[in-house]
Amino acid sequence: MQAAQQNELEAMTDMFNKMTDQCFRKCVAMYKEPELSVGEATCVDRCVHKYMTSHAKVQEVLAKHAAAAQQQR
Repeated sequence: MQAAQQNELEAMTDMFNKMTDQCFRKCVAMYKEPELSVGEATCVDRCVHKYMTSHAKVQEVLAKHAAAAQQQR
């Protein structure tokens, strides 16, 4: 069971890193100030929400496929 937990942790870490990189590149154009502007913060919020929603839908579909495959065995 520990291997499955390790795989899940690695998958979540990878997803988080990809989301951070993509949303930052999309939303933060220049480093003018140390804080995010309102527009940048809004963009990051929306980007993260879309990324997490998409990830949840993919997980749901994969779980359904795994359950169907388990029933066929």
